[in-house]
Amino acid sequence: MQLSEQVKKALDYIQSIEVPAIENKIAAGRSFYEKFIPMAGTEEAIFKVEQREILAFDQKINLRIYRPSAEEELPVIIYLHGGWFNAGSLATHDRPLRKLSNLSRAIIVAVDYRLAPEFPFPTGLNDGYNALEWVVENAKTLGADLNRLAIAGDSAGAALATAITVRALKNNLNKIVCQALIYPVTDAALQTPSWQEFKDGPVLNYEGAVEAWDLYLPLTERENPAASPLRETALSSMPATLIILAEYDPLRDEGALYAEKLKKSGVQVQQSLYKGMVHGFFQMGGIIEEGNLAIEETAHFLTQNFNK
Repeated sequence: MQLSEQVKKALDYIQSIEVPAIENKIAAGRSFYEKFIPMAGTEEAIFKVEQREILAFDQKINLRIYRPSAEEELPVIIYLHGGWFNAGSLATHDRPLRKLSNLSRAIIVAVDYRLAPEFPFPTGLNDGYNALEWVVENAKTLGADLNRLAIAGDSAGAALATAITVRALKNNLNKIVCQALIYPVTDAALQTPSWQEFKDGPVLNYEGAVEAWDLYLPLTERENPAASPLRETALSSMPATLIILAEYDPLRDEGALYAEKLKKSGVQVQQSLYKGMVHGFFQMGGIIEEGNLAIEETAHFLTQNFNK
């Protein structure tokens, strides 16, 4: 691997993270991920950030809503954070989403979906879909233009985002005009060449991936396309899609395969491979300049599709 000084600095930072002794391995992993936050740089000012609570089935779900201006009828993006389905929060993605909201001039509704193993598949997916329904039903109060509705996510959140899009289409909720998927998880099989090439990292590793899928999904569901989007066959009606990949990421090849499958189904796909980048760089813009470039590319893609 040809690692830039910025990437080396980010990896050194990750290596230096100390997590207090916590007996619960899941809690320790979540605490570790929260300590990635400073890598995103300083907290960018934005017109308004507010918290909302919605009822998803029998559970209240937190949303964080970013508003770039006081304008009405703004585009709206539903965002699902990464974290291998068992970690991540509104806090871990706050700084990149502030920047994305300002650049895209769109409202962002970030979903604090419930996490495995306490809430395994399909809970997070259901929570995200419920958030989509809430946005559609409350667009006027939200000040959102439903003709300019997008969904986005990174890593595991990207898997949820694209599965939500598929479900919406199957339910005739044809409101999503585009989706932005940042280094998406697409297949529970973990059999692509990049998983072999980067089985020991950096950032993600094979052992951790196996554990994550075991926490999230029973073996009998591993080929369920709602969990492994690469298995989905009903893709021809999918909206324009951006897929951002990192060269030194074990998820690289499954993301590329999903992009190819979408293209073969007639979907408009914009695919970008960031050379020399590692998984998670979208959240590392305070150290790695390509993290900011990825946010800018995402904003540009969204804006283009909002204005069609």
